Amino acid sequence: MKQLVLGLFALAMFVAEIPTANAVVCARGVHRAGCASARGAAVVRRPAVRCYYRRGVRVCR
Repeated sequence: MKQLVLGLFALAMFVAEIPTANAVVCARGVHRAGCASARGAAVVRRPAVRCYYRRGVRVCR
């Protein structure tokens, strides 16, 4: 009986194996944006934003 319970427990452990998490974390900053994961990281520079006023309305490009 003890061997049967241990065998079923071992079988349940193989079936219920939890896969590893593949989380990705991204952040946006004033000058740069970047993402990091288990496979590596990437950083991207953001272009400069130019703002001016046209007819009393702020325009940013």
